[in-house]
Amino acid sequence: MSSPPYARELALALQTVHRASLLTKQFLRSLSNNVAAETKTDDSPVTIADFAAQALIISAISAVFPSDGFIGEESATALREKPSLCSNVWNLVSSAPQVGDFEGEALRKPKGVQEMLDVIDLGAGEQTAKGRVWVLDPVDGTATFMKGQQYAVCLALLVDGVQKVGVIGCPNLRRSPAGGKIHEDLVDVEGYGIMLSAVEGQGAFVRGMDAKGLEGAERIELKEKNVDLSELDFVDAAPGWSSLSQETHRAVEESLGAKWPGTQLWSQQMKYISLALGATDVMLRIPPSRDRWTQVWDHAGGQLIFQEAGGIIKDLDGGAIDMGQGRKIHGQRNFGTIAALPWCFERVMEATKKALECSK
Repeated sequence: MSSPPYARELALALQTVHRASLLTKQFLRSLSNNVAAETKTDDSPVTIADFAAQALIISAISAVFPSDGFIGEESATALREKPSLCSNVWNLVSSAPQVGDFEGEALRKPKGVQEMLDVIDLGAGEQTAKGRVWVLDPVDGTATFMKGQQYAVCLALLVDGVQKVGVIGCPNLRRSPAGGKIHEDLVDVEGYGIMLSAVEGQGAFVRGMDAKGLEGAERIELKEKNVDLSELDFVDAAPGWSSLSQETHRAVEESLGAKWPGTQLWSQQMKYISLALGATDVMLRIPPSRDRWTQVWDHAGGQLIFQEAGGIIKDLDGGAIDMGQGRKIHGQRNFGTIAALPWCFERVMEATKKALECSK
């Protein structure tokens, strides 16, 4: 009997994200929230864990699929320029836990500093429209990671610009009953959180993570809610997220009678996770203009998981999100995002269009 499509890719991605999730969680615990960080050119913080996790993920995937491409958030430029930082990252990579395997062999990790730097830089790919490209964000939500709050370890496989596999580790997310709320400070202190995954056309699943392996998978099937629109819980950007039109978001939510702001999460991928788990109902992304763009690694994988759980995701013009644009999803092609379940999607879309007209 043949395996379902992308079974090998999923199996490898699960083990790879699990190892990277353990690494980041153990690193966070060892520092007691006093995380050493660098600053990238866009002023966002980068921790040692970002670099180390990217090195581990790409090393494991490229060893099995050497012809595949990669797009990752980090580059090794800062490590090449700062020997002390490079040494700290290498110490973390070399001490990574030897957990999991793929087809009977241990997951590969870099064997030296130079290989580590080269592997990180494999993530400098530019195109996603053709062929097989793995998109990763080793730590999505670095600002909240540094505070010991929610973050995500993200990996997705695109084939000719289409999401085929998505795996997201949530090392700080405490497992709760379906529909249980998610907050930045509701942290799995003792354990290692959960992992969500999906393959196109095969559904979405959630697993627990521990120090030795992954627990059994449970299928996620979101139920249509019979509630008033005023009870919708929007998952909103955290305060200070200046790339979104906060007042327009507020106008949409209040026009439906919903509370504003709703649940606030910093990590974009954690927003998709909250939707997929039924912890929130709607996510809006309304940029100030069509000149804005967003990074593909903030959305690849998480969108697939929510869609496979039963959700709908479209841009504000009603079109599908095009993952084949390369490193950036451009506002001229995909202006904003609405993610919601079918029962309320059209009502939210209608309210959003009205709010955008009033804001002109």
